[in-house]
Amino acid sequence: MSKIKLLGLLVLLIILNACNKEEELTKAINVEVWGYNIGDAELEMSVDTTVYRKFTTPPNMPVTFSRIYTFPSAKKEVSLSIKDKTSGKEVYQQQLDLAGSERELFFPLVLMNGSIMKIASSTADPATNKLDFYIHYPQTNEALDIFLKNEAGQRVNIAQNVKPGGWVHASYIPGEGFKEKNKKYMLCFTKAGTTDGWYFEDSEGKSTVDEFSLLFPKNEEKGLVRSYFVTPGAAQLEVIRLFKRPKV
Repeated sequence: MSKIKLLGLLVLLIILNACNKEEELTKAINVEVWGYNIGDAELEMSVDTTVYRKFTTPPNMPVTFSRIYTFPSAKKEVSLSIKDKTSGKEVYQQQLDLAGSERELFFPLVLMNGSIMKIASSTADPATNKLDFYIHYPQTNEALDIFLKNEAGQRVNIAQNVKPGGWVHASYIPGEGFKEKNKKYMLCFTKAGTTDGWYFEDSEGKSTVDEFSLLFPKNEEKGLVRSYFVTPGAAQLEVIRLFKRPKV
Protein backbone atom coordinates (compact mmCIF):
# COMPACT_ATOMS: atom_id res chain seq x y z
CA MET A 1 0.00 0.00 0.00
CA SER A 2 1.39 3.40 -0.96
CA LYS A 3 2.07 6.06 1.64
CA ILE A 4 -0.62 8.28 0.12
CA LYS A 5 -3.29 5.52 0.37
CA LEU A 6 -2.18 4.70 3.92
CA LEU A 7 -2.38 8.35 4.93
CA GLY A 8 -5.85 8.62 3.40
CA LEU A 9 -7.01 5.53 5.30
CA LEU A 10 -5.69 6.93 8.58
CA VAL A 11 -7.51 10.23 7.99
CA LEU A 12 -10.76 8.35 7.24
CA LEU A 13 -10.42 6.28 10.44
CA ILE A 14 -9.83 9.43 12.49
CA ILE A 15 -12.96 11.07 11.00
CA LEU A 16 -15.10 7.98 11.64
CA ASN A 17 -13.81 7.70 15.18
CA ALA A 18 -14.60 11.38 15.82
CA CYS A 19 -18.12 10.90 14.45
CA ASN A 20 -18.70 7.89 16.70
CA LYS A 21 -17.53 9.83 19.74
CA GLU A 22 -19.80 12.74 18.81
CA GLU A 23 -22.77 10.38 18.56
CA GLU A 24 -21.95 8.89 21.95
CA LEU A 25 -21.71 12.34 23.53
CA THR A 26 -24.99 13.66 22.12
CA LYS A 27 -28.46 12.93 23.53
CA ALA A 28 -31.94 14.18 22.71
CA ILE A 29 -35.27 14.80 24.40
CA ASN A 30 -38.67 15.78 23.07
CA VAL A 31 -40.16 18.85 24.77
CA GLU A 32 -43.91 19.29 24.40
CA VAL A 33 -46.05 22.19 25.68
CA TRP A 34 -49.81 22.08 25.09
CA GLY A 35 -52.50 24.47 26.22
CA TYR A 36 -53.95 27.85 25.25
CA ASN A 37 -52.82 31.46 25.01
CA ILE A 38 -55.62 33.84 26.03
CA GLY A 39 -54.80 37.56 25.70
CA ASP A 40 -52.63 39.85 23.59
CA ALA A 41 -49.21 38.22 23.97
CA GLU A 42 -47.35 36.39 21.22
CA LEU A 43 -45.43 33.58 22.92
CA GLU A 44 -41.88 32.57 22.05
CA MET A 45 -40.31 29.35 23.36
CA SER A 46 -36.68 28.62 24.13
CA VAL A 47 -34.75 25.72 25.62
CA ASP A 48 -31.38 26.71 27.08
CA THR A 49 -29.86 28.98 24.39
CA THR A 50 -32.01 27.62 21.54
CA VAL A 51 -34.79 30.08 20.65
CA TYR A 52 -37.58 28.71 18.44
CA ARG A 53 -38.37 31.95 16.64
CA LYS A 54 -40.29 30.24 13.80
CA PHE A 55 -42.70 28.50 16.17
CA THR A 56 -44.36 31.29 18.13
CA THR A 57 -47.93 31.12 19.45
CA PRO A 58 -50.21 34.03 18.41
CA PRO A 59 -52.74 35.55 20.82
CA ASN A 60 -55.94 33.59 21.50
CA MET A 61 -54.66 30.43 19.90
CA PRO A 62 -53.80 26.90 21.07
CA VAL A 63 -50.29 26.24 22.34
CA THR A 64 -49.02 23.16 20.45
CA PHE A 65 -45.25 23.26 20.85
CA SER A 66 -43.27 20.05 20.28
CA ARG A 67 -39.57 20.04 19.41
CA ILE A 68 -36.55 17.75 19.69
CA TYR A 69 -33.73 19.27 21.75
CA THR A 70 -30.23 17.78 21.43
CA PHE A 71 -27.52 18.30 24.04
CA PRO A 72 -24.12 17.02 25.17
CA SER A 73 -24.47 14.03 27.49
CA ALA A 74 -22.48 15.87 30.16
CA LYS A 75 -25.23 18.50 30.49
CA LYS A 76 -27.64 17.60 33.31
CA GLU A 77 -30.19 20.44 33.37
CA VAL A 78 -31.46 23.26 31.18
CA SER A 79 -34.29 25.76 31.36
CA LEU A 80 -37.46 25.89 29.28
CA SER A 81 -38.54 29.53 28.99
CA ILE A 82 -41.63 31.11 27.44
CA LYS A 83 -41.64 34.87 26.83
CA ASP A 84 -43.99 37.53 25.59
CA LYS A 85 -42.22 38.25 22.31
CA THR A 86 -43.24 41.91 22.21
CA SER A 87 -42.38 42.94 25.78
CA GLY A 88 -39.63 40.37 26.37
CA LYS A 89 -41.22 39.44 29.71
CA GLU A 90 -40.83 35.82 30.79
CA VAL A 91 -44.25 34.33 31.53
CA TYR A 92 -43.22 30.72 32.21
CA GLN A 93 -40.04 28.95 33.25
CA GLN A 94 -39.36 25.28 33.95
CA GLN A 95 -36.14 23.40 34.68
CA LEU A 96 -35.67 20.28 32.56
CA ASP A 97 -33.91 17.28 34.07
CA LEU A 98 -31.63 15.86 31.37
CA ALA A 99 -30.05 13.22 33.58
CA GLY A 100 -33.23 11.19 34.10
CA SER A 101 -34.48 8.33 31.96
CA GLU A 102 -37.54 10.21 30.63
CA ARG A 103 -36.94 11.35 27.06
CA GLU A 104 -40.41 12.82 26.42
CA LEU A 105 -41.23 15.81 28.62
CA PHE A 106 -44.74 17.28 28.66
CA PHE A 107 -45.97 20.53 30.23
CA PRO A 108 -49.55 21.84 30.20
CA LEU A 109 -49.83 25.62 29.91
CA VAL A 110 -52.82 27.97 29.90
CA LEU A 111 -51.88 31.64 29.87
CA MET A 112 -54.83 33.82 30.85
CA ASN A 113 -54.11 37.49 30.07
CA GLY A 114 -50.52 37.23 31.23
CA SER A 115 -51.12 34.95 34.22
CA ILE A 116 -50.55 31.20 34.37
CA MET A 117 -53.78 29.36 35.15
CA LYS A 118 -53.57 26.49 37.62
CA ILE A 119 -54.36 23.16 35.98
CA ALA A 120 -56.71 21.54 38.50
CA SER A 121 -56.45 17.93 37.34
CA SER A 122 -58.22 15.25 39.36
CA THR A 123 -56.41 12.62 41.40
CA ALA A 124 -56.41 9.23 39.67
CA ASP A 125 -58.96 6.72 40.94
CA PRO A 126 -58.36 3.03 40.02
CA ALA A 127 -62.11 2.36 40.13
CA THR A 128 -63.06 4.88 37.44
CA ASN A 129 -61.72 7.53 35.03
CA LYS A 130 -61.63 11.27 35.65
CA LEU A 131 -62.50 13.85 32.98
CA ASP A 132 -61.69 17.47 33.81
CA PHE A 133 -62.85 20.46 31.74
CA TYR A 134 -62.17 24.18 32.03
CA ILE A 135 -64.79 26.11 30.04
CA HIS A 136 -63.58 29.54 28.88
CA TYR A 137 -66.52 31.54 27.54
CA PRO A 138 -66.70 35.00 29.14
CA GLN A 139 -69.60 36.04 26.87
CA THR A 140 -72.11 34.44 29.25
CA ASN A 141 -72.59 32.85 32.66
CA GLU A 142 -75.34 30.55 31.38
CA ALA A 143 -75.04 26.89 32.46
CA LEU A 144 -74.29 24.08 30.00
CA ASP A 145 -74.39 20.31 29.65
CA ILE A 146 -71.62 18.10 28.26
CA PHE A 147 -72.37 14.75 26.62
CA LEU A 148 -70.90 12.23 24.22
CA LYS A 149 -72.87 11.01 21.19
CA ASN A 150 -72.15 7.96 19.04
CA GLU A 151 -72.91 7.19 15.39
CA ALA A 152 -76.22 5.58 16.34
CA GLY A 153 -77.36 8.76 18.08
CA GLN A 154 -77.00 7.35 21.60
CA ARG A 155 -75.89 9.84 24.23
CA VAL A 156 -74.01 9.50 27.51
CA ASN A 157 -73.94 12.41 29.93
CA ILE A 158 -70.52 13.64 31.05
CA ALA A 159 -71.55 16.66 33.18
CA GLN A 160 -74.73 18.70 33.61
CA ASN A 161 -75.58 22.23 34.69
CA VAL A 162 -71.95 23.36 34.43
CA LYS A 163 -70.98 27.02 34.82
CA PRO A 164 -68.23 28.47 32.57
CA GLY A 165 -65.12 30.10 34.00
CA GLY A 166 -64.11 27.20 36.24
CA TRP A 167 -63.22 23.53 36.39
CA VAL A 168 -65.73 20.70 36.24
CA HIS A 169 -64.68 17.19 37.27
CA ALA A 170 -66.56 14.09 36.15
CA SER A 171 -66.20 10.36 36.69
CA TYR A 172 -66.52 8.34 33.49
CA ILE A 173 -66.51 4.67 32.54
CA PRO A 174 -67.30 3.92 28.88
CA GLY A 175 -70.57 2.01 28.53
CA GLU A 176 -71.99 -0.03 25.68
CA GLY A 177 -71.88 1.90 22.44
CA PHE A 178 -68.90 4.00 23.54
CA LYS A 179 -66.14 1.46 24.11
CA GLU A 180 -64.74 0.78 20.65
CA LYS A 181 -61.69 2.76 19.57
CA ASN A 182 -62.49 2.56 15.85
CA LYS A 183 -65.95 4.14 16.17
CA LYS A 184 -66.72 7.85 15.82
CA TYR A 185 -67.98 9.82 18.81
CA MET A 186 -68.85 13.50 19.10
CA LEU A 187 -68.36 15.55 22.26
CA CYS A 188 -71.22 18.03 22.54
CA PHE A 189 -71.78 21.20 24.57
CA THR A 190 -75.38 22.42 24.87
CA LYS A 191 -77.37 24.84 26.95
CA ALA A 192 -78.37 23.18 30.22
CA GLY A 193 -81.40 20.92 29.89
CA THR A 194 -81.24 20.66 26.08
CA THR A 195 -79.69 18.30 23.54
CA ASP A 196 -79.61 20.69 20.57
CA GLY A 197 -79.46 24.17 22.09
CA TRP A 198 -75.86 24.70 21.04
CA TYR A 199 -73.90 26.48 23.72
CA PHE A 200 -71.08 28.33 21.99
CA GLU A 201 -72.33 31.14 19.73
CA ASP A 202 -75.55 29.16 19.11
CA SER A 203 -73.52 27.15 16.60
CA GLU A 204 -73.40 23.37 16.27
CA GLY A 205 -70.02 23.66 14.52
CA LYS A 206 -68.57 25.57 17.45
CA SER A 207 -70.24 23.41 20.11
CA THR A 208 -69.21 19.93 18.95
CA VAL A 209 -65.87 18.24 18.36
CA ASP A 210 -64.73 14.82 17.22
CA GLU A 211 -63.58 12.87 20.28
CA PHE A 212 -60.82 11.03 18.35
CA SER A 213 -57.96 13.39 19.24
CA LEU A 214 -59.17 13.80 22.83
CA LEU A 215 -58.28 10.22 23.76
CA PHE A 216 -61.25 9.46 25.99
CA PRO A 217 -61.08 6.13 27.88
CA LYS A 218 -62.24 3.12 25.84
CA ASN A 219 -63.01 -0.56 26.40
CA GLU A 220 -62.42 -1.49 30.05
CA GLU A 221 -59.88 1.25 30.81
CA LYS A 222 -59.88 2.64 34.36
CA GLY A 223 -57.65 4.86 36.44
CA LEU A 224 -57.09 7.46 33.70
CA VAL A 225 -57.15 11.25 34.16
CA ARG A 226 -57.92 13.42 31.14
CA SER A 227 -57.92 17.24 31.47
CA TYR A 228 -59.02 19.71 28.77
CA PHE A 229 -59.26 23.45 28.10
CA VAL A 230 -62.40 24.32 26.12
CA THR A 231 -63.10 27.56 24.24
CA PRO A 232 -64.61 28.50 20.84
CA GLY A 233 -61.90 29.47 18.37
CA ALA A 234 -62.21 31.65 15.30
CA ALA A 235 -63.35 28.77 13.06
CA GLN A 236 -64.12 25.83 15.34
CA LEU A 237 -64.44 24.62 18.91
CA GLU A 238 -61.04 24.21 20.55
CA VAL A 239 -60.76 21.38 23.08
CA ILE A 240 -57.08 21.18 24.02
CA ARG A 241 -55.65 18.22 25.91
CA LEU A 242 -53.63 19.12 28.99
CA PHE A 243 -52.08 15.70 29.51
CA LYS A 244 -49.26 13.76 27.91
CA ARG A 245 -50.26 11.63 24.94
CA PRO A 246 -50.06 8.00 26.09
CA LYS A 247 -47.70 5.64 24.31
CA VAL A 248 -49.46 3.18 22.03
